[in-house]
Amino acid sequence: MKRSYKFSIVIILALLFLLPRNALADELSSQFGGSTPLTVPAGHFVDSVLALGTDAHIAGAVKDIVLVINGDVYLEPTAQTDLVIDLGGQVINPSNVVVKTGIFRLSLTTKFMNELFIGFAMILGLWLVRLVVSILGIVLLTGLGFLSRNHLKRGESLLTTAPLRLLSIGLAAFFIILGLVITLSLTVIGIPFAILILIIATGAVLLGILPVLEHLGKEYFSEKIRDYPTLSQWFIFALLFVSVLNLPLVGIIVLFGFILMSLGIVTVAAWGYFEKRRHRLQTPE
Repeated sequence: MKRSYKFSIVIILALLFLLPRNALADELSSQFGGSTPLTVPAGHFVDSVLALGTDAHIAGAVKDIVLVINGDVYLEPTAQTDLVIDLGGQVINPSNVVVKTGIFRLSLTTKFMNELFIGFAMILGLWLVRLVVSILGIVLLTGLGFLSRNHLKRGESLLTTAPLRLLSIGLAAFFIILGLVITLSLTVIGIPFAILILIIATGAVLLGILPVLEHLGKEYFSEKIRDYPTLSQWFIFALLFVSVLNLPLVGIIVLFGFILMSLGIVTVAAWGYFEKRRHRLQTPE
């Protein structure tokens, strides 16, 4: 062994013996169960304390956190710590020791556990409802797009030539429908008509979304997707559309934009249909 290596080892050993005792403390002091509480004596230093099913007496210094589950925490006057969390017990601090981040205590009573279970059940239920609605939306849009694939050229041409005009027309139609629904909902007799208008408007939006999806798919998707079978294309369109709708805030904005655009397409298409029909009735054979 070279002389320089021997000298380095001697220096390291000397530093280890000369370091204060606190600097060599354990990183984590833990105890699971038992009648004797977990104790951090005065003058002792640890990074964290974890006690499960037993109490913790803190008289020394804890750098990060004191976490006690189903037990009590006793803070002695000499205790120093950054954070104390007690789940299912008490935090006893007779000397009002200042804890830097704070003391958090949660009593795991039967009432709390029941409320927690109900909360988790509601969250899970909402998630399942959202999943079912998303699947139904994908199936519905895929089926409608495939069945009406030969009747979307009119809407696509409108989107290509005058998208802003369609958006403004859809916005006007949206406010008209909203005004009618609110007005009719004020009377008992008008409520069925308001529901009928909502059903018709929902159907119109679904039909109007189809040309928007196909137009965006042809404009922005790769050519490889265009070579897929029609049913596969519509499944991809519907899947991406529903996925975007599930995004927080972004989904609401995108949905509102699609609703306005689809209402604009349906309004213009319906107006053109009635104009042609009126022209045919007025023109003698």
